[in-house]
Parts: sequence; C-alpha cells; structure tokens
Amino acid sequence: MTIQDQTQQEPRLGVDVIGFGVGEFAYLLNVFEGPARNRTVSVFRAEEMVDDVTLSTAGASSLLARDMATVDDNGQLGVTGVAAAVATAFGSATRWTEIALLTGETMDNVALLEAPGVSLMLQPRLLGTWFVFAQDPSITSAEATLRVVQQHVQQNHGGSAYLVFKTMDSEQHLLIRCENDTWTTGIPDFDKDEVAETMVLDDAGLLAAIANSRGQAQ
Repeated sequence: MTIQDQTQQEPRLGVDVIGFGVGEFAYLLNVFEGPARNRTVSVFRAEEMVDDVTLSTAGASSLLARDMATVDDNGQLGVTGVAAAVATAFGSATRWTEIALLTGETMDNVALLEAPGVSLMLQPRLLGTWFVFAQDPSITSAEATLRVVQQHVQQNHGGSAYLVFKTMDSEQHLLIRCENDTWTTGIPDFDKDEVAETMVLDDAGLLAAIANSRGQAQ
C-alpha cells in the first residue's frame, strides 16, 4: 500500500474537520507497518480492528467512494488528501497524548498524534467513528492540550482531565482539576499508590506543568 499526493499543509484547527467510519479508520491504521504504527494501534486499543480484513476492505471501498483514495495503473491503492495525512500520522508518530475528559459520570476522549510535519487531534464518536482535525499550527502541542482541557472545564462545571503522554519507550501521567478558578495537578506514583499534587496554578502554571510532563515522557 502506498501514500499518494500527501498533503503539504495542515488544515486549520476548527476549519477542516472530517469524520472517518470504523472501516476507514481500520484501513488507515494498516497503511504503514512498523513500531510507530504498532504504538498507535495500542493507543487506540485497536488490535482486533486492524486484524479484521473484512472491515479494512470495507474501509478501503468507502475511501475510494469518497475520493480519498485512488487506484494507480498497477492496481495499487493509495490514500490521498486528509486521509493521507491521517495515515502518515498513524505510521510515523513520535509522540502520543491521550486526553480523558471527565465529568461526574461520563468520560470523553481526545488523542493527539505528533509526527514530522503532521499533528492531528482525533475524537471518537458513535458507532466507531472518529472526528479528525489538525492542530492549530500557530500554537504548540502543549498549548493545544491546554485549550482542550480549558474548554472541557468551561463547558462542564466540576470537570477534570487525565492525561497520558507517550513516546515509543515511555509514558507520563498527569491529573488535572479546576478548583475555585485555579488548577490543581497530580502526578501518580503507581508503585506507592500516591499522587503528588501541585495546587493553586494559573493558566500559565498549568501550561508549564503540561509541558514538563511532555518533556518527562522521553
């Protein structure tokens, strides 16, 4: 499988948002092979999905019907446009951020995948579908993560977030909650079953905590 006409410039965050069905998602996860792709599959808990040949075939057919894939003269299928950008991120990512957005009884999820030249945010929706949008290129990934958390807390009083920053070989966890218009962060120590908290942070302090946790995931 190949990539054709790969996008050169990321869509702008909040402008270009596209949905992928479960079969399309499975196919895009299978475009590349290698350790980065395997890490991506693990982040999405998609091990069974990528092994489902029927599902991936249906996804390829759907991408063709939506003009997101083409077949060359040799019968080789290649994804194009936004689909190519997503497949590239899946196959060459160097950093993954899992963002769990929590309320009293519900949880929503956002994933940030960072690859050379491609940084994408993905959010699951009903029936295995995913919404994909590009990170705003004018801000850092730490700032993009902060914005997601801020928006969640603004829309859900008492909401909190659980972040997991991953690289190929390591991961770092960070708990975030808002209290009296300030932020509290927590770094869990699973061996000791303890959480080291830092309280009364402003937005700049929370951004620094996110950037620090990202840096510790090496």
